[in-house]
Amino acid sequence: MTSTLPQFQLRDYQIELIQQVFRHWGVGEHRVMVQLPTGGGKTIIFCAIANEFTKKSEPVLVIAHREELITQAANKLEAVAGVPVGIIKAGYKPNPDALLQVASIQTLIRRQPPPASLVIFDEAHHCHSRTYATVFKHYAEQGSYILGFTATPMRTDGRGLRWLYSATPGFESLICGPSVNQLIAADYLAPFKLYAPAHIIRASGAGLKTTAGDYNKAQLEKFVKKTLVVGDVIETWKKHASGRRTVLFAVSVDHSKELANAFWEAGIPAAHLDGDTPMSKRQDILAEFATGRVLVLCQHSIVTEGVDIPLIEAIQFTRPTKSLTVWFQAIGRSLRPAPGKTHAIIIDHTDTHINLPWPDNEIPWSLDPISLKLGQGVLQCPNCRHVFRPTQSERERNMATCPACQGKFIFVNKPRDKKGVQEFSILEVLPAEFAEIVIEYNPLKLAVVQQIINIQQEKGYQKGWVYHQLKDLPELNLSLGDWQEVARRLEYKPGWAWHKWQEMQERYGLDSA
Repeated sequence: MTSTLPQFQLRDYQIELIQQVFRHWGVGEHRVMVQLPTGGGKTIIFCAIANEFTKKSEPVLVIAHREELITQAANKLEAVAGVPVGIIKAGYKPNPDALLQVASIQTLIRRQPPPASLVIFDEAHHCHSRTYATVFKHYAEQGSYILGFTATPMRTDGRGLRWLYSATPGFESLICGPSVNQLIAADYLAPFKLYAPAHIIRASGAGLKTTAGDYNKAQLEKFVKKTLVVGDVIETWKKHASGRRTVLFAVSVDHSKELANAFWEAGIPAAHLDGDTPMSKRQDILAEFATGRVLVLCQHSIVTEGVDIPLIEAIQFTRPTKSLTVWFQAIGRSLRPAPGKTHAIIIDHTDTHINLPWPDNEIPWSLDPISLKLGQGVLQCPNCRHVFRPTQSERERNMATCPACQGKFIFVNKPRDKKGVQEFSILEVLPAEFAEIVIEYNPLKLAVVQQIINIQQEKGYQKGWVYHQLKDLPELNLSLGDWQEVARRLEYKPGWAWHKWQEMQERYGLDSA
């Protein structure tokens, strides 16, 4: 496929990135990720690429996970293509005839996926999750072109994006755009100055637990509230960012509200935002921020990914993080150029600027997983020795897939020690052909199984009795998916299902299709 670029203003590097995408697709690499720093214009790039498909009457689907990202993408796509855009999200009237569709991942996973020749994942570092990987796999198997965009193609849990949840094949190639330094030198991003007060929150040495690759939220909130002096936040702002429109990153919703009230009491116009703020109120607050009637916008998990507010002049960070994605996304909000803006101000009350790279550092981005250090809360693959952190769903099922070699194994949680440290013990390595994602099961066959389970429960028999009854019913010819559902109903681990299914194949020579 070749590209004829649409007739609107694109920067030279944006044109080059578009051409690289089509070159990769042209050699059969259909799953491509583009890395571009926050503020580099990824939305206009994917709008240009989407336009190439719709001009040929080929459907395009853009997937995002937040209200702001969905509406922002829909508006820009409609402006570029000049055709209506359908929105697949609760609360919006569907337009199934539109060639361009923008979908919430949460809504899409519960509906019949629309046809798409091109699927674009915004903030594609989320693609490893189960919901994203399910959608990703569906379209990859349909032969769709897949394009991911992110400023930070990496994860903090020892996983990459070449393989996604449950060994789902992920992105085949990574195209990196210009660095933050290059964009600053070309005046496409604003330079920045970083300040830290004398007393900072040293979370890295506080013994906080790690959850999903970052500090445990509950422990972090308690630690920050105990350590951070609210008056110091206000005085530091007055010293380094007075009069500048500032976004403050708080550790929690309550913390954000507390800081907003403190700024007001100090005579500084401030407002609070969080995920539960009604959309109309949210828009009003952002409008007041744009005009300067609100100077300090205290928020929690809103102004992080993809939110385009170029008038942000300063960032105040009171939320320690281990996540390079969170850190870069937060700082990137302030680097967008605006009239009269000579530089951005970054105020970090935490030790994040000590422990993580700054956004103008050169980062060797890669799709491959990077092994973690051995320690609490991690697993070491018994096959390739790669160290990674199990996901929440893996911990719930006590079964993990190595992000490096795709080996599967069952593990158990050891009792926490006196210091509350969580460790895991590997019990069994599963065969390579073990199917972790549950296959569809036959409800008619499972109705027979449920009758047997009901008898077992009524009579008080051991759960193993159910298998012995099923073993004598080869005519049921239960599939692997059926056995996985049996395991779920008996509260057995998934590995049990695979072994029992294998035993039945060997015992009776059943069709394993």
